[in-house]
Amino acid sequence: MINLGPTFLSFELNENSPVYGGKDDKLKIIKTNQIKEGKTSNNLHLSFPNHIGTHIDFPKHFSDKGKTQSNYSASFWIFNKVGFLNCSIDKVPKMIKTLDKSLEILILKTGFGQNRGKEIYWKNQPVIPAYYASLLKKHFPKIRVFGFDMISLTSLNNKEEGKKAHVNFLIDHDILILEDMNLAKINTTPDTIILSPLQIENADGVPCTVIANFD
Repeated sequence: MINLGPTFLSFELNENSPVYGGKDDKLKIIKTNQIKEGKTSNNLHLSFPNHIGTHIDFPKHFSDKGKTQSNYSASFWIFNKVGFLNCSIDKVPKMIKTLDKSLEILILKTGFGQNRGKEIYWKNQPVIPAYYASLLKKHFPKIRVFGFDMISLTSLNNKEEGKKAHVNFLIDHDILILEDMNLAKINTTPDTIILSPLQIENADGVPCTVIANFD
């Protein structure tokens, strides 16, 4: 087995980074200064929605009284008890029985991420059932984050179930959602995961850098 060492499980942001629903509100990059044009330095102006690319949802996303990015300490984002599943969504209830109940973060590789860059990725992705939140919390009392290789918990094909899922995870069971992960290269459980959300005061969701270490 290849030792991957420290590995990014997040995508770089660019002007083609997907947004839920295929919205046109994407990352815009404007070169405000360029050395080749006689300026002293190179500078960019960036404009983008907060739920773009690999990003994390906070409770505020579905509740005005919910916690925001500002409510989490640096230590919250270090995970030494990691769970990893490589299976379809419907197999999750069975497969979680094989994992350590003390895990703090669960990463699900559904394989749907192979469609990233195609219309199907944001238009026809499967929905994660709302009851999975209570299922995961019951089986893993210390779980803080659930991440996966799809653009969202929800789907345009079942928006009502998707809304329930967000509320169940974020509000009812205090499990943050990590969406649009880059899981193509991994097939084994990381030893450690560190998340680095973009520090935007009181944000309901932000792009997030994900680093996994494989000893």
